[in-house]
Amino acid sequence: MRPASASEPAATSSAAPCAMADRTVPPGIDLVVTDLDGTLWDSTGLIHPRTHRALRTLADASVPVLAATGRRAWSAWAVMESNGVALPGVFLDGAIGREFGASTAFHRHAFSPAVAAEVLEILEDQGISPCINVDDPYRDVVLGEHPFTHPEYIRRLGPSVREEDPWTAVRTLSVLAFTLLGAEPSMVRDLAALVTARAPVAAAVSTDRTYGGLHLSFRSLGVSKWSGVLAFCAAQDLDAGRVLAIGDADNDVELLEGACLALAVADATTAALASADRVLPPAREGGWAEIVGLLGLSGESL
Repeated sequence: MRPASASEPAATSSAAPCAMADRTVPPGIDLVVTDLDGTLWDSTGLIHPRTHRALRTLADASVPVLAATGRRAWSAWAVMESNGVALPGVFLDGAIGREFGASTAFHRHAFSPAVAAEVLEILEDQGISPCINVDDPYRDVVLGEHPFTHPEYIRRLGPSVREEDPWTAVRTLSVLAFTLLGAEPSMVRDLAALVTARAPVAAAVSTDRTYGGLHLSFRSLGVSKWSGVLAFCAAQDLDAGRVLAIGDADNDVELLEGACLALAVADATTAALASADRVLPPAREGGWAEIVGLLGLSGESL
C-alpha cells in the first residue's frame, strides 16, 4: 500500500493527488468512483448482495457513484442492467463519459485522424487488426477482416459492429481507442512498448477477467480514468479533491493516485495495491460494501 502521506506523488503518473496531511483518515467525500470488473462485480459479472445494499445506502445518503471502466458503454450497461443498477460512467479508460443509457456524452477525448491512422499502420505492420472503438451511441466498433481479439468477444459484439473499412474509419470517424482482448501477456507488453515508442499515445493494460489473458487498449495522451472523473466533476459541480476511488488493475493506477482516498480489492494487481491507501476484501465477498463504514454511514446489515 502507498504511504499515508501524499507528499510524494508517483513520478510515473500524471494524476494530481489531493493534498492531505493523513490519507488514512477519510475526507468528506463528494463522489465515489468505482472500477467494474473484479471490483464492483465479480468475475461472473454478479454484484454481491452486501455491495447492492451499500449502493442503496450511498444513494439514500445522496453520495453519487461513478463507474470508471475499460469497457465500452454498451457492454458496461448490459452488466449493470442485469444486476439492477444504473450508474453514470467513464468508459474506454476515460476516453468518453455518459450517463446511463444516454446517447450524448458529457466528456469525450478522441484521437486526431493523423494519430489514429499512425496507430493503425503500426499495428497492421505487426500483423494485428485491432478493435477500433468509435464515438457512436449504437454502432461503436469497427473490425478488420481478421480481428486480433478473443473470438467470443467478437461474437458478442453483434449489432454493435459497423460495416466500415478500418482505414476509412480512422480517417472519417471519431476514434476513441484501439483494443485487443484476451491476448497473451508477453505479446501485450511488447506491443504496448512498441506502439507507445512510435506514436504519441498511451497504453492501458488490465487483466481480462472475462476471456483470460490481458486487455490492451491504446488511448490519446492525457486520457485516463482520472481525466474522465475530472470531466464528470466539472459537469456535476463536484469537488474533484473529495473523491474516493476503488479499483483492481493497472489501468486504475492514475485513478487511485488522483483520488483523496484510494482503495483496492485484495486480489488486485501489484501496481493497484501499491497505489491504494486501504485494501478491501474481493468483489466475490462483497468487499466493496466496506466503503459505507469508511464514510461513516450506517446501512442495512452490511
